[in-house]
Amino acid sequence: MKKAFVTYFLLLLMIIACGDNKGVVQSAGSTSGPSSAFVPDTVLVDTMDIKNPFICYERGEDCYYMVGDGGSMWMSKDLRLWTGPYDVLEQDTASWIGASPVISSPEIHGFKGKYYYMATFERPDIVAYDASGMPFARRSCVALVADDIRGPYRTIDRESRLLAESEMAAHPTFGVDPYRVSYMIYTHQGEQNGDGTVQIVRFSKELNQRVGEAYIMFSAAMNPWSGEMVDGARRFSPIMEAPFLFFTEEGGMGILFTSYIGGEKAIGVAYTQTGEYGYNGPWIVEPEPLLTGNVGSASIFRDYDGTMVLAVSKDTVIDSVVKSVPQLYKLDMQFDKLKIEGHYKF
Repeated sequence: MKKAFVTYFLLLLMIIACGDNKGVVQSAGSTSGPSSAFVPDTVLVDTMDIKNPFICYERGEDCYYMVGDGGSMWMSKDLRLWTGPYDVLEQDTASWIGASPVISSPEIHGFKGKYYYMATFERPDIVAYDASGMPFARRSCVALVADDIRGPYRTIDRESRLLAESEMAAHPTFGVDPYRVSYMIYTHQGEQNGDGTVQIVRFSKELNQRVGEAYIMFSAAMNPWSGEMVDGARRFSPIMEAPFLFFTEEGGMGILFTSYIGGEKAIGVAYTQTGEYGYNGPWIVEPEPLLTGNVGSASIFRDYDGTMVLAVSKDTVIDSVVKSVPQLYKLDMQFDKLKIEGHYKF
C-alpha cells in the first residue's frame, strides 16, 4: 500500500510539473484519442528500454521530453524519473507514410514558433531497390509539424517529395544557418550504397520539399577508426548513422555519428572550422571515437541550468534481456572540441 501511494504521488508531481499534458494525442496503443482509463507508467531512466533516445528541455514548462523508436513521448521533471509513453503523432493514412509505419530515430526541434518531429519512417509493404537490384523496405525521412511540443504532430510531406524513393535514408536531424534557412542532415545508409554517407539537403519554407539536391558531407570510408583489422589491413565499416549537429563555444561546427569498431557500436565526431556557414566543410573525422562500449545514437541538449548533456543509447543486459538503456554524460569544451567529463549527476 505504501509503495503504491509513493508511486501515485510521484506520478502526480510529474504531471503537475510538466503541465496538463495538453497536446498529447492519446495513450500509447490507443486509436480513439485520450483514454480516461490510461495511467502512464513511471520508470527510472536506467531501467528504460528505448532505442535512439532524444531529449530536449522546454524552459517555459521546466520539463524534459524524450522520444525514441516507436514514436512515443516520455516526460520528466528531473531526467531521472519519466512518465509515459504518450502517442503524439496524428497519422495521415492517406499520405505515403501509411497506417502502420515503422518509426525510428525521432528528434524534436523548435523553429519559427513551431515544433518539428523528424524521424525515419519505414513501409515494410512497399519495396524499393538498391543500385544492384536488391530489394529493401521503403525507408525515408520526414518532418511533421505541431504548434505544441507535445503534439499532435501532423504530416506536411504527404507525397514524399523531400528525398528520392530509391534512396534508403534514415536518422534525420536539423540544421539552421545564420540566414534562418533550414536543412535536414541524414544518412544514406551503407547497406545500400556500400559506404554510408552523411548528407544534407535544404528544406523549402514549409519543410516539406527539397531546394536543390542533397550533397555528401562525409562518408564512412573517411572514418579512420571504424571496422576491424583483416589480414593486417583495416576493413572499414560501411555503417554511418545517427548524425547530430552541434556548435562549439568558439564558433566551430561538429557532427556526432555512430559507427562500428570491432563489432560494437561507438560514437565518433567530425569537425569543420568554417563556423556557422560551414555545412560545406571540409569535414575532418577525429582519429579516435568519442565514446565506446556498444553505445550509439548520440545527441546533445542543455539541462535546466545550461549544462551540456550527451544522451546515448547503450546495449545493456538486464534480467538476461538486452535492452537499449539511455545514458547521460556531462560535456564540456576543450580546445574547441567536445570533452566528456563523466556521467551526468542527477
